[in-house]
Amino acid sequence: MRKLSIMTLFVISLLTFSLVSALESATLSWDQVKVDGDEVSENSVLAVEEGDTVEVRVLLRNSGAVSVQDVEVEARISGYEFGVLADTTDIFDIAAGTTKPVTLELDLPNKLDKDEYWLRLRVMDKSTTALERNVRLAVEPTRHGVQIADVSFSPGSTVKAGRSLLATVLLENFGDKDEGDVKVTVAIPSLGVSATEFVDVETNDHNVDFEDVPEVFLPIPATAREGRYDVVVTAQYNQLSKTVSSTYQVDVLANEMFQVVSDELVLAVGPELQTVQAGKTATFGIALTNAGTRSKAYVLQAMAGDWGSVALSDSVVVLEPGQNKVVYADVATNANALVGEHTAVVTIKSGSDVLETVQLKTIVVQQSGNASASSGTSLRNGLEIALVILVVVLVIIGLIIGFSRLRKDENGGTQTYY
Repeated sequence: MRKLSIMTLFVISLLTFSLVSALESATLSWDQVKVDGDEVSENSVLAVEEGDTVEVRVLLRNSGAVSVQDVEVEARISGYEFGVLADTTDIFDIAAGTTKPVTLELDLPNKLDKDEYWLRLRVMDKSTTALERNVRLAVEPTRHGVQIADVSFSPGSTVKAGRSLLATVLLENFGDKDEGDVKVTVAIPSLGVSATEFVDVETNDHNVDFEDVPEVFLPIPATAREGRYDVVVTAQYNQLSKTVSSTYQVDVLANEMFQVVSDELVLAVGPELQTVQAGKTATFGIALTNAGTRSKAYVLQAMAGDWGSVALSDSVVVLEPGQNKVVYADVATNANALVGEHTAVVTIKSGSDVLETVQLKTIVVQQSGNASASSGTSLRNGLEIALVILVVVLVIIGLIIGFSRLRKDENGGTQTYY
């Protein structure tokens, strides 16, 4: 047993000597340290501006006889109250007799105090003492600095096509100088709409101040397709030489009155919903506009359930480019139709292709004592409302098509209408 114990101790001693020898033979040192491209020493003080990104480039030299395994490098600035300012590399090895370049980046916050901070660099492995290096940084306020602090939308992040989106923008000036005539633009690029306001943003003794931008109204095209859109908010300052931007998202709901069926047909339906007594008729107007460059023929087919029937004023419509026509759909309800909402469907086809199905919603109510008198008034009022709405719709569509073609002519190319 004593011989075994002595032999065990001897083997352990050899292993310990081998490990110590291996660590001692791996000599790791700082070969070079650069901050923002400038080489720095222990005694130098480097001036940096708040809001900047500090790039740290380190060269590590292994002048030993063995490889250094599982090494990582960390750069850290302590003393900031609102978060951690640090960057760390992945684990890597440094072969014997080689130099390893390492790059790290730290984003300095805009609200970093004007003071001196230590940039602490550490090289670490699993179990040996860290190799450390400190770089002194003198943080100064930037001369010109504006950022978009917050953006809110009304009526919210969802808006219906044909209505306006109200954007409220809050700007932050973290620079040392007042900023006059800051140009703030709110845009939805995919819809081709934007709005702009100008505002002055001052600073204060703490080098941070906020300013509300006057409310920006962004009109959403009535023919906008349903979906999620990017809203880009941009602020240009320092005589428009500097730009910051942020991107947000809003959901646009389709407007039932304005439906872009294809790149050549624009539909408008009015009114969207009608109330009619059982056994009476409601009249809807369907406006078709050919926004293409060729003549087109459209076939309309109507269908209702066992609660009523639909009669169309025209079943075939031929339109020249830019021409429009209103087709009237008379929705007649049965005398025994159930009280409540019912839907008739009008299908619009071009050749064998179904372009769109239009839903005509009718709310059936019980007959009153003076049904005959009120039904005529109701029908006449319904027709008047439908005609007024469709006239307005056709004017708007005509303007949209006109401006669309004007832009196409100015650009000298073909533009698809949406």
